[in-house]
Amino acid sequence: MLSLATVRARWTSLLGTFVALGLGVTVLAMTALVLTSAEPEVPRRYAGTRVVVQSPAVDQSDGTFTPGRPWSRERTRELLRALAAVPGVDRAVPDRAFYAQPVIDGRPVGAPGPEPRGRNWSGTAFGPERLVAGGPPADEHQVVLDASLGLAPGSPVTLLTAAGPARYTVSGLVSGTVSGTVSGTAPGTVDPPSLYLSDRAAEALAPGVRVIGLVTAPGADVPAVAAAVASAVGGDGTVLHGAALTALEDRSAEKTRWIGLQILTATAGLTAFVSVFVVASTFAFAIVQRRREFGLLRTIGATPRQIARTVYAESLGVGVAAGGAGVLLGALLAPALGALMVEGGLEPAGFTVRFRALPLLGSFALGLVVALLGVWSASRRAARTAPLEALREAAVEHRPMTRGRWIAGGISTALGLGLVVVAAGSESDSMINNALYAAMALIVGLMLFAPAVLPPIVRTVCRPLSGLRGATAAVARESAVTAVRRTASTAAPVLVTVGFAVLIAGLFQLRAGGYALEETVRQQATSVVTPQGTPGLSDAAVAAVPGGASLLPTRLYAGGTDHVGAVGMSEAAFRGARTRMTVTSGSLDGLTGENTMVVKAGTAAWLGWTTGHRVPVTFEDGSTVDVTVVAEITDGSATASVLLTTRTVRAHDPSALTSVVYTAGATSSAVLAPLGARALSSAEYASRTTSEDDALVRIFLVVLIGTSLGCSSLAVANTLLMATAQRAGDFTVLRLSGTTRRQVLRIVAAESTLVVGIGAALGLLIAVVTLAGVRSGLSARLGTRVDLALPWSTMALTTGLCLLLALLAGVLPARAALRRPGARPAD
Repeated sequence: MLSLATVRARWTSLLGTFVALGLGVTVLAMTALVLTSAEPEVPRRYAGTRVVVQSPAVDQSDGTFTPGRPWSRERTRELLRALAAVPGVDRAVPDRAFYAQPVIDGRPVGAPGPEPRGRNWSGTAFGPERLVAGGPPADEHQVVLDASLGLAPGSPVTLLTAAGPARYTVSGLVSGTVSGTVSGTAPGTVDPPSLYLSDRAAEALAPGVRVIGLVTAPGADVPAVAAAVASAVGGDGTVLHGAALTALEDRSAEKTRWIGLQILTATAGLTAFVSVFVVASTFAFAIVQRRREFGLLRTIGATPRQIARTVYAESLGVGVAAGGAGVLLGALLAPALGALMVEGGLEPAGFTVRFRALPLLGSFALGLVVALLGVWSASRRAARTAPLEALREAAVEHRPMTRGRWIAGGISTALGLGLVVVAAGSESDSMINNALYAAMALIVGLMLFAPAVLPPIVRTVCRPLSGLRGATAAVARESAVTAVRRTASTAAPVLVTVGFAVLIAGLFQLRAGGYALEETVRQQATSVVTPQGTPGLSDAAVAAVPGGASLLPTRLYAGGTDHVGAVGMSEAAFRGARTRMTVTSGSLDGLTGENTMVVKAGTAAWLGWTTGHRVPVTFEDGSTVDVTVVAEITDGSATASVLLTTRTVRAHDPSALTSVVYTAGATSSAVLAPLGARALSSAEYASRTTSEDDALVRIFLVVLIGTSLGCSSLAVANTLLMATAQRAGDFTVLRLSGTTRRQVLRIVAAESTLVVGIGAALGLLIAVVTLAGVRSGLSARLGTRVDLALPWSTMALTTGLCLLLALLAGVLPARAALRRPGARPAD
């Protein structure tokens, strides 16, 4: 009863905790509903088949989302004959996917995507598209296009393939794809408009096959057909039907869904952490303000355990109310979050949020846990209140720093500085992780030291203002120094908000610029040719860059479920990169012609490959070829596990696309534009992030910064709101001493600005120290200067919002307190 009475009497001081918990549970409920709704879906192009055979799957533990090992031409023909003979199967149709893109008005059309949109015409047997004009392709130079492109049957059209542009004739048009449900599974995804070539032309561009669709006879028993097909296939594939058809989801869609899952999980985790931080800071400051109240309770016989239970009960009451409101609001806003995920490319088109009770109940329970965790430290401090605290009146902190706080702060700061040094000498990937850990440790250390370091900082900052007329600066300074816990409680969330916002945005810029610069430095390039409107560069685009250095990526399958990433290196790329390679065995001179490769030492040890031996490798066309290992290099010598010649890659992967071309000369834009390419200077390329992964990383950072900024800013406002509401007596004294109402408000505003400014400066200091270590390491690694461009706009936004909230939360309650009769001087 006492706890409920306290909540009713002090609801204004608990309002910030209620709002923070409510918003936290709202975010948790939204993300939980989206997470539980994010399930694999069947691509619409398989809407007409109920049984599918998929090629053998490979190991996915490396997180590369590699598709299964393809069947070769010969094996595909054998499977088609065996499957067509199964009772209940009318037709067995291979699904051949390849890159092809129409060129209209001199430029490739359609949004570039990671999945190929070219298909074989026979694949329409199990797809939703149907002819609406013309007929199927009769020879290798005809194509069926989507009617939305606006071309008529008989019209000439240029298709851009991996080899380059080629002339075709439009033989027919098909209707566009629509969303829907596939054979009782979850709603299907919307596929991009496809184009269709004859089966012979498609086989030349996609000789390897990963999916064979079966058209079953009317009335066929699907489970029985699937069992018979499994017997015919044996261990050389997986038979899918019913709900298992979701395994056909494109690997790119699966990867996108996984990245979205990471963003939502990180957002939920950060929200829970910041909510605990807000609850802890709110109750810690409240305990200081209520020490006389707890002292009185101790005087009349309350035990420390009863005091702690009272604080826990108050937090639990706030948690129940905030959790209920948060769950309701989260359920209402979850569809909007789902739509944002689709718009940002983090969920496939057609994704919908499904409402379930378990995620909402879990979010509510987690909100209660957060409330209780946040109040743990405050309850212990309240339980230690002595009865004599009832006699204290002054707001001066007699012991803001404890021995444990000194020790923890020293350890955390030393750890952070050590990690900055480690980050400066780390490799690229570990450098970023070490920098984040360093910043976290430094922020925690500085927050622990805040009651000790803030007073001298406040005096130093205010010293130049001592010559100003009036007492505003002096009163604001002394108020900030005297109530050091209030000052620390306000500055800490500003430090966290600005520090993490600047650090995360700065690390992103360094990652985008430094890592892109790495390859341009390696190739000694002054210009970079990149795709424009296409998913990659064709051979024609590469050939249009004389002397250009290029990499042609592909995949190799080493038997069983093992697979590795490989690149075909042009002669110019190999010349530029070999000087940085450290050979452990063999000779790089052996990488010539076809069927030779250079392997990283770690990859060779894992797969059991040795220099000089021929090893069987399966390529993207499904063929297995013996390839000679001519050399082994250290793992840090190259990014890809296996290096091949571009001739080898092109012979086995007709649809492989080059990502970029590095060159020291200039290339005409008029020549590149029809080929879906453009030229950028090395500086422009280093400052751009054009890949899909970088775009998703940017969304990830925006979500994290936004969540951190919102919750931490709330902590700033809540602390000042509580502090100002309890300072009515101070305002009365100032008014009785002759201070005008406007002067009092100026003092409150000055103090709020001072504390926010100090918190922002300390956060910026931590971010700059950490970013400087990362920049130093990148510069040393690349052998060239990497510029450190601080995200000033991010810093200005976060600091400005914190300051605005601090001023509103400080000035508005002070203004209301000054209007009370007791705060006015007697006439």
